[in-house]
Formats: sequence, C-alpha cells, structure tokens
Amino acid sequence: SFKMSGMPCSDSLPAEFLLRLEKIVGPPNLAGVVGSFAEVKTTTVRVNTLKTTVSRVLEQLTAAGITCQAATDSIPEALLVPWADRDRLTRLPHVENGHIFIQGLASVLATRVLDPQPGEWVLDLAAAPGGKATHIAQQMQNQGKLSVVEPIRKRMFVLADILKRYGVTIAKTYLIDGRKVGGKTPNRFDRVLLDAPCSGEAMFRTGQPETWRYWSLRKIAEQSRKQLGLIKSAFLSLKPGGVLLYGTCSFAPEENESIVSRLLEQFPGNAELKPIELPIENWQPGLTEFESERWPAVMSECRRLLPDRNVYEFFLAKILKNEPTR
Repeated sequence: SFKMSGMPCSDSLPAEFLLRLEKIVGPPNLAGVVGSFAEVKTTTVRVNTLKTTVSRVLEQLTAAGITCQAATDSIPEALLVPWADRDRLTRLPHVENGHIFIQGLASVLATRVLDPQPGEWVLDLAAAPGGKATHIAQQMQNQGKLSVVEPIRKRMFVLADILKRYGVTIAKTYLIDGRKVGGKTPNRFDRVLLDAPCSGEAMFRTGQPETWRYWSLRKIAEQSRKQLGLIKSAFLSLKPGGVLLYGTCSFAPEENESIVSRLLEQFPGNAELKPIELPIENWQPGLTEFESERWPAVMSECRRLLPDRNVYEFFLAKILKNEPTR
C-alpha cells in the first residue's frame, strides 16, 4: 500500500475512488465496472473515409492476418480489433498514411452523437490530439467549416499535422484558451464539441498506480473550475438552434452532472438538455443526486457509458441553444 492525498490506497485502485464509484454506478454495476479496469481492451479502429473505404480497409486488415469486426451496425467506420493484433496493426502503413485512426470507441460515439452535417460551421473546443476533429470532418465530407482550438503550442503543431495527414481540408487551427472563444465569437457555430480536460478516471488500470498518480478530490475540483469556464464559452459560441456536446472521461459527478446543471441554471430556458440515442447498451442515465448534491430530473437525459472490454467510461450531455446570448 501507499498513501495518496493522505488516504491509504490498495495497490489495485484508490480506496476513495472505489467508495465514490459505488455511489455513482450503483451496487449492481460495481463489480462489472471495477473488473473493466483490469480487462485487456479491444482496440477500436476508425476508418477514414476521406481517404479510403471501409470495405477496402477490411480486406487489407484481413489479408494482413488481423481479425476485425464492426463495432456496431450503425457506425460502419468503427472496427474492433483484438488486443493480440494491436502490435501488428500499428506496424501497418495505414496510420502513417491517414487511412485509419486508432481511437477509443467512446470517442467515436461522441462525434456520432454530435452529428455534424456537411456545410455546417463546427467548433472543436479542446481538439488535440485530433481524433474527434478528423472524425467530424469525415462526417461533414470535408464540406463546411471546422474551427479547432488548442491552447498548448506543442500540441497544436501535432494537431495540425494530424489534420493534414488525414486529408482534412476544411479546418482552421487556433492557438487560444477555449474559455476565451465564446466572448470572441458569440452566436456563431452550428455545433460545438467540448471533450473537456478532466481527471481521466476512465484511464485508471488495476495495479498500475502511475495511472492515478495525480488523482485526488482537489484535482477533481480544479478540473471542474476549468470545465465550467469551457462549457460557458462553448454555449456562448453556439448560434441559436445550435447543439453543444459536452463530454469527459471522468466518472466524477463534480465534472459532469454538476457542470451541466450549472450551465442550465445560468441560462434558464435557453440551454436545453436533449435526449441521446446510443447504439450500445452499457450506459446509465445521468444522476439526479450524489452525496449532498441534488440536480433537476432532466439530468437523466445525460449518459454515462459504463466501461467493458470494448469501451472506456465516458460522460455525454447534448445541449440545445434556443436564443442568442449576449
């Protein structure tokens, strides 16, 4: 055992995290969720249809001796590859030439829920390393405009390189803190994706303390302050009738339901939560209470993906803007 934030920890997962997790996912789901942190994950491959076709990639992977299957009928571009084939997969030229993106299924689902359309103006507010941005451009068939924001210069160069490699021609990159965007470009975008920086609880791995080295309740509180600034900026930048998709890879309600609820409170009647359809079954509705916090019943329209062999945990909220904001 070792100590973190003054709290004793088992070597498998932080004790404090496990106590919170039971309250979040509920006792019936707890064993499955905890077990998922030890599971060897399937690799998700997203075929980049800006450069190739799903059938061509399927043929090429099969010829290379790599087993793959469709992740779900409704997302033909997402393929599942067993972990045992991952090494062989990464050695193929497909990643280097922008034909496939190795990307978590939860991320692919998020951009599908955002549902960007050709001809729209879309904003990705925390875009690096670029998996979701390239998928957005793919869904838009490279028609319209895509603004991608990243505040860290080094990550911005990597992002720009990835957009180019994957054949994205509609994107412009902006080196700016996402919290400033709403004030500079109010009421502008048809859709905004905010995959917010978070405490990264979905990435914990059993018996690997380095995966939660920086985790603490203080870290969660710190991230939630940043998320609040980002979600407000994202909402301000939406045009009336526009849609914001907010997501994190954290279980913590302080980073999820609490953030969305505070946005709804700040823009009553204007920010409206919309239902989310998912093509997988392992999800639960957003919480309406956690510890001493209470949120409106409409928070159940949010979705928390429950992790399993194929998917990491992810929280999603889809928000419609009804009126212009000043």
